[in-house]
Amino acid sequence: MATLVVRHPDGTEHEHEIAGELKIGRQQGNDLVLTEGGVSRQHARVYVEGGTVYIEDGNSQNGTFVDGERIEGPTAVMPGSQVLLGDYEMKLKGSAKGSSGRRTATPPPGMGDPETLADAPVKGTRAMPSIKAKATANGAAKPAGAALAKRPQRPLPTGVVAGVGAGPVLKGMTGPWAGKSYPITATLLVGRAPPAVVMLDDDSVSRKHAEVQREGNVVRARDLGSANGTLLNGELLGQEFVDLQPGDVLQFGVVEMAYEASDTPARRPGTGAGVPPRRGSRAEPATDNRRKVAVIVGGVVALFAVAAVVKVSFAPGVSKNPKPTQAVSQDPAQQVQELLSECRSYASNDVGPPNWERAEQTCEKALDIDPINAEANNLVRRIKLEKEAFENFEFAKKSVELNREKEALLALRKIPKESEYFRRARAKARESAERFVERAKDDCKRYLGNAQWKAAVPRCQDFMEVWCQKQSKEDMEPPLGQTLRLEGGLRRNEWRPKDPMFVKFLVARLKLDRNAAPWTCPVSDVLTEDNLGPDQAGEVRAMMNSRYSPKLMQAAMMDYWNGRGSEALATLQKLRSKEDSAQFHAQADDLMRDVSNVDQLFKTGESALTNEDPERAVTPFKEALATDKRLMGDLAETHLSFYRKNIFQDMAAKAYQRGKHFADREDKRRGCKIWKLGFEFYKGNTDLNRAVAFCSTQAQQALSEVAGCQDLSIVEDFAVAGDGIAEMVATKKQELKCR
Repeated sequence: MATLVVRHPDGTEHEHEIAGELKIGRQQGNDLVLTEGGVSRQHARVYVEGGTVYIEDGNSQNGTFVDGERIEGPTAVMPGSQVLLGDYEMKLKGSAKGSSGRRTATPPPGMGDPETLADAPVKGTRAMPSIKAKATANGAAKPAGAALAKRPQRPLPTGVVAGVGAGPVLKGMTGPWAGKSYPITATLLVGRAPPAVVMLDDDSVSRKHAEVQREGNVVRARDLGSANGTLLNGELLGQEFVDLQPGDVLQFGVVEMAYEASDTPARRPGTGAGVPPRRGSRAEPATDNRRKVAVIVGGVVALFAVAAVVKVSFAPGVSKNPKPTQAVSQDPAQQVQELLSECRSYASNDVGPPNWERAEQTCEKALDIDPINAEANNLVRRIKLEKEAFENFEFAKKSVELNREKEALLALRKIPKESEYFRRARAKARESAERFVERAKDDCKRYLGNAQWKAAVPRCQDFMEVWCQKQSKEDMEPPLGQTLRLEGGLRRNEWRPKDPMFVKFLVARLKLDRNAAPWTCPVSDVLTEDNLGPDQAGEVRAMMNSRYSPKLMQAAMMDYWNGRGSEALATLQKLRSKEDSAQFHAQADDLMRDVSNVDQLFKTGESALTNEDPERAVTPFKEALATDKRLMGDLAETHLSFYRKNIFQDMAAKAYQRGKHFADREDKRRGCKIWKLGFEFYKGNTDLNRAVAFCSTQAQQALSEVAGCQDLSIVEDFAVAGDGIAEMVATKKQELKCR
């Protein structure tokens, strides 16, 4: 009987007999449950037909690979074939007879509808077969790492001494890890999730990807059977340790890191000599003699140490199972990285609901060691925000169950846009508002009609706070230069709201308190309507129906417009799994790519805004808007999607706050540069409009004080597009003959 040998990400192996059919996936109920990264709920199935073992992918998100190639249909598996499912590697043992080569077979009768194997996207290892295939290119396979055995040595930079300074490190070269250093004190586990010390949160990196080990002055590395492999200077690294030289470049998936002998290299006094050759190269005789002496001395010391341990172990009154002694004190930088990895794990929702309490405690421990660590401080801020949002959301859910809709709305309104609970809060808020507002409106009308002002004001307030979210500012506040008059005839320059119930509510407030402050609508993001007009949803739906034929595609694009990116991707994936819709698969793939890009870019930009860095949000937001334009077509600017609308409003609001931060500290030039960024995205923010008007005034003043060409850059930093200053600067440059 054929047996499937499964190698797990931690290196352990298990065997599973193939008796007829073996269903593989992350979900309980499969014959073979694999819970690590990259495996879909119903990922694949292995079955025997005609004495041959076949594997068939179940339309998984990350695919199934046989010998480095992603399979498209049922594929024969031979002894020695390498099968990859996410972070798992599989091989066939004792294959059934009759298999003579890889071939694509016709699906056997009764194999089941492929739709039952469809799966929504999951976060796992993004397969990169082209890297894995390097070991088998051009014919017969050669062992990984074989090309590294005789690679030329690369000497240290002149004057650098191995082991001097902060010790050997891995230093990031790409992405968010660029410039970050990871000290190599013992064994570093590199991967995408805890217990990895070097955490590389990239889909091309396996959970346990590789190891970098230090023994004395020797540092070496090996791959741990990762899905995409580890490259050393472009050569595929095997699972046997290979010594590293300073300057070597390790590539984990797509993430590149350099090995350096010291994070703070020191120079030998009075010499420019480099480091002695690494182990395995020719050394001077004196160096060999010193090494031999060191080995002999070390052996003698080790013997004495063993004798001492034996003596203590058998001494009277000494337990044979003593309590373990405290571990050697760990490097602080490594401790911080381990704590941050643990913190990110608790804050992740990859394997269940986040544990915000534990995440905050772990990150606080990292801050106790390194109080100014930027990553730890950013994580703590995010975790506190999410923890509070989670508590408000849970409180609101319980309040709705107890028919306390007002309390639910108050809690939901405290959840900010930046939180991952915000979208769920919007749905819950609308549900609560529908049940609460009608009763409040009926009570308000009745109390106002009976002139019961004391009862009317609080009840009307409940209704008005929800009602006003759909109203424009012009319908609730008098225009500039006009005053509010609630009773009697209107005279010149006087104004009154059009809604009679709103007017009666304002009158009731004044009946109770003649000095009451003007009423303003409390802005609530969670209650704000997505649409800018009453028929926008219908118009968008009509456009999507005319553009796309499949019903699933139409539904997915409506989900996208409403900001439900994950639901849109799941619906498109369902369409992608239907064989009778093959003519729409390419179009579905394009939409999935664009929807995923907008959703991820939006989150990246929002994260930058959360960290008070609107300048860093510009690039991802602009890319998201360009893709949104492609998805929404002619309606992009008139029927704003959830993403476009929130990018506009959030960028303007955060840019105003950040610019004000610098302006209040007398750095008006920096403040104006940030205000102009927000104004470029959205011109409907009143505070931002006043701010850029101030900048334009500053530009005119700076222009009047220009003494030379170098002063014009100050004017340009203050000038606002459309205020005419740019034309004046151009004329001034001609007068001063500036280049």
